[in-house]
Amino acid sequence: DTQIKSESFLEDINNILNSGDVPGIYDPSEIDEIFATMKPIVQASGMNPTKSNLMSRYCMRIRSNLHCVLCMSPIGEVFRARLRQFPALVNCCTIDWFSEWPDEALRSVANALLGETDIDDPGLLSGLVES
Repeated sequence: DTQIKSESFLEDINNILNSGDVPGIYDPSEIDEIFATMKPIVQASGMNPTKSNLMSRYCMRIRSNLHCVLCMSPIGEVFRARLRQFPALVNCCTIDWFSEWPDEALRSVANALLGETDIDDPGLLSGLVES
């Protein structure tokens, strides 16, 4: 999150996450191409191919097919301010919190994974887990 040079980038991401669209991003020729591509899809679903239905279905497809990864530090006021300013970063995302693991959890995972190997020497296994 320290590499975000402009808050307008987060505004665009917020709009994409929330509605599947960024206002003013398409030229008129691109919109015509979108409508032409979406027309048979909208008609196949039994809807009238109005401009509103075409764009709505297009944005729905974007929202269901778009995947992005953002990494931000939860430390500090900047993170809280961004979440208040761009609510789709919380409402329309899956958040994975990564923090330091306890030593016992790390040992447990190492023992489980290394236990599946062909290491027969318990001293070597213990040494690998502890290092």
